[in-house]
Amino acid sequence: MNDVDNNEKNDAENKDKEFKENFDKVFRLIEKDKDRLYLISTKGIGDFLIVGGFSEAVQKRKNKKSTVLVIQRSKRNTGIFFPNVSGIMSCDIKVMAAFEKYFHETKNYEGDNYIYANIHKINTYWDWDGNLDMLDRLKKNALKIPLDSPFVYPIVDEIPEDAVAALYKKYILDKDRTIILLPHAKTFKKTLDKDFWTNIARRLREKNYIVYTNVAGDEEPLEGTEPFNVSFPELYHITGKVKCFLGINSGIFVFLAMTDAKMLTVNVFPHWFWDLSMMFPGCNNHTFYNTSQFTKELNEVLGKYDISAKMKYSQKNLAQEDIFYSDDDMLEAILKKVEEI
Repeated sequence: MNDVDNNEKNDAENKDKEFKENFDKVFRLIEKDKDRLYLISTKGIGDFLIVGGFSEAVQKRKNKKSTVLVIQRSKRNTGIFFPNVSGIMSCDIKVMAAFEKYFHETKNYEGDNYIYANIHKINTYWDWDGNLDMLDRLKKNALKIPLDSPFVYPIVDEIPEDAVAALYKKYILDKDRTIILLPHAKTFKKTLDKDFWTNIARRLREKNYIVYTNVAGDEEPLEGTEPFNVSFPELYHITGKVKCFLGINSGIFVFLAMTDAKMLTVNVFPHWFWDLSMMFPGCNNHTFYNTSQFTKELNEVLGKYDISAKMKYSQKNLAQEDIFYSDDDMLEAILKKVEEI
């Protein structure tokens, strides 16, 4: 091993040691603060919102004076708050990964004043009731609260008048013509390729819609569209001022489900349990189910069966007319639904 390799190995070991020390420091701080409940959510914005919404019910179960949410550092300054949450503790994403690994390996998912607030596992398998939607799975599996526990909607910062004026200067916000596309999602990265969304954008522009692509970080807008990037308070302000939001079901759609936004979302077939209309009754959402990822994932298991046999694997909750075996058919159905909104 040469000097370069040795240096890289030492750097990696030092970083691992640093993150382990940070993890231990945070965990000791949590365990020491007995009066407050710490809900540790290592995932993205959608999980943060869902855990926050049920934090009051968990706080009552644990008989604590207040709640602290432990989240990824990148999710700290969202402008989103929950009435009973007294504080936010944010950690580097690698420290959060250490938390996740620790809980899944040790199964110490809950202590006197902390809970790992994402889905728990038995051995290496997710421990959930397959008859429940994702919110109810979380309530039963991780948070241990009754299924009828109320969801407390967050408080979102208001934006000042100059920020409102800046929004209207930067974007064309039209209730009949403006459509925001959200083709980027971390959970379901392989749900439809870029060409599908580019074609959607092109067809919408041909119909004289104003089309933006929501982007963050190094994400790129779709060809022929302008980038759209706003804070959550700004997004909250404009939800009723555009025609609809269209994209892959993701954490940002969880936020939109808590507003008056009109949404068209694409889910991976047969993941009915992520359907926003089930999770948040009353939200204005229509879900389309794409089979391409499902077909690829189960080819080895169900390869000798035709698609009708694979249909039997899905849940009865799915409406036949919302399941698409052809991307072209789904594209046409989405365009038709846009016209109906």
